[in-house]
Amino acid sequence: MPKRKRQSKKKLAGKGRITDATRWLKQLRNFPENLVEAYSKRYKVSEIDAREELVGIGYYEAVLIQEYEKIGIEWEYRVEPLSGDMIVVPKGIEEHELYEHYRTF
Repeated sequence: MPKRKRQSKKKLAGKGRITDATRWLKQLRNFPENLVEAYSKRYKVSEIDAREELVGIGYYEAVLIQEYEKIGIEWEYRVEPLSGDMIVVPKGIEEHELYEHYRTF
């Protein structure tokens, strides 16, 4: 029986890439220091596409936290008053400013 060639990550597109990325991210014990860059290199996509796909599969907070830390912004979890959800925002933000930082995708 011939050996099956392993499909290159760069050839994955669409749902195949999303499925593989979801599996890859779930098996990681620790996220890479720059998750967007690691995703971009792994799947040979631009960093913009990598960010959009990571947000789309549910890693918005991880991406946002890494972006805050990259530019030196301290962050914290706060309760969003309308929904009661915990959201990531810059530290010390006033309650009326929460809506400028909270985005739904």
